Amino acid sequence: MSIAASMQRPLETACPDAGARAASGAGAWTGVGRFLLAFTLPLAAYLSTVAPTVYNLDSAELTTAAYTGGLVRATGYPLYLILGRLWSRLPLGDVGLRMNLMSAVFAALTIAVADRLLSRLGIPGWARLASLGLLASSRYFWAMASTAEVYTLHTFMLAVVLSALVWFARAPSSFRLAACTLAVGLAFGNHVATVLLAPGCVWFVLRSAGRSFLDRRRIAAAAAGLALGLSLYGYLTVVYLGDPVFNYAGRYDAAGVFQAADLTTASGMWWLVSGKAFVSVMAGYTPAELVGEVGHFLAELVRTFVGIGIGPAVVGFFALRRRAAPLAESLVLVFLATTAFYVAYRVIDKDTMFLPAYLAWAVLLAAGYRALEAWLIQGGARGWAAALRALAVGAVLFAVAWNGPLADLSDDHSTYLRGQAILARAEPNALIVGWWSTVPVVEYLQLVEGKRLDLEPLNRFLILPDDLVQLVEDRLAAGQPVYFDEPPSDLFPNVVVERQGPIFRVHDHDAPELTPKKIGP
Repeated sequence: MSIAASMQRPLETACPDAGARAASGAGAWTGVGRFLLAFTLPLAAYLSTVAPTVYNLDSAELTTAAYTGGLVRATGYPLYLILGRLWSRLPLGDVGLRMNLMSAVFAALTIAVADRLLSRLGIPGWARLASLGLLASSRYFWAMASTAEVYTLHTFMLAVVLSALVWFARAPSSFRLAACTLAVGLAFGNHVATVLLAPGCVWFVLRSAGRSFLDRRRIAAAAAGLALGLSLYGYLTVVYLGDPVFNYAGRYDAAGVFQAADLTTASGMWWLVSGKAFVSVMAGYTPAELVGEVGHFLAELVRTFVGIGIGPAVVGFFALRRRAAPLAESLVLVFLATTAFYVAYRVIDKDTMFLPAYLAWAVLLAAGYRALEAWLIQGGARGWAAALRALAVGAVLFAVAWNGPLADLSDDHSTYLRGQAILARAEPNALIVGWWSTVPVVEYLQLVEGKRLDLEPLNRFLILPDDLVQLVEDRLAAGQPVYFDEPPSDLFPNVVVERQGPIFRVHDHDAPELTPKKIGP
């Protein structure tokens, strides 16, 4: 059986009167209703836990950049910045809340699009609920739906890409192939980690349409679609030319002058998009450490799918491979490529980066649930089939009850309050040096809310250690107040540090009028 036929078969099985219903318009309205239900159920949960204002780390950076029309550090994220620029103008609370809500909406859209895909594959409603419900209520997916981040938009784009590939397989054509590559290009515009989807996408096209799609005309169509999607990166060049007030695409020198990457050049754009600033943490583990990281990921996979979703997903791969081999194999490639890269990625927040792998797993899980139910019914064990359905749906209810409180940030104003405390403590015209939990929120309060524009915040990630030492020494010598968000004993062996609320005032070691704690000999 051809892939097109195998894709069509589940639809006919699940809805034998689809033609008549489509003719009357009832089928279309039913599909819209199911889509809205799959969207509104998770959205309601996310709205109850979303952070009420700006959040820390990447969230404050992304929020400030989107609202001000600025630039973020690698890998650029133009799609997120464009959508965020528009979304941040909505009259809903403060700007921080608006951007948090955008993540909630794209998380819900991920579930709705994936539900539509599974419906087209003939997966029954209970299996879709049981598999996607575990994804939607998992700890890290829910957490990313509660704050401003790029990851729920990333999973949404993956769901769109998978849907486009299935649409292509039903009636392969150059136009549909171009639509697939356009979706991939747009996904790249949100996150360069989309490259990890490439093996699965290419394999899908080759398996579903064969070598006939390797002729020049079809390759040209695919290239045109991809180029159109990737053209979003031109937005970064336009922003750069406008000299944005917020720019993380570059580095500070020893004089404290920001040296922006030239995004009008190929080398400057490549520096940003390729993530060269993070190259040191790619494949950053020793072999022994890597074994531990693999174990950690497997434990998180079991936790994400509450144990029950592991075996059935394996069954789902073999069941789906018999009916839609290109899709099953592509999902495994997406899962393996994403997992392999991030397992070896040495950063502290990488647990949030496995979400595309979890989405691929959830699709296989749905297919596994369907196959197990069919096997039990065919064997005359209808009672066991009912028990399977009840257990699978019950696991979702358990995950909601367990992970909901962990993801609940609805009363978390800590980042905003910390930023306010820093502004209240800092003396006029001070230099404030800190990491992600400090500087981006100070910049948010300055550039979004117009507070304490006299302060000079500097993210330590954007300056080399030797340059930072020179900069601070020069500013202290000039009499400028200098603050750190943690005692800088790693850089300055002979300074006097005075704690002032959430920040630390740094003085020259020869300031005799002060008697605070001394760092170093």
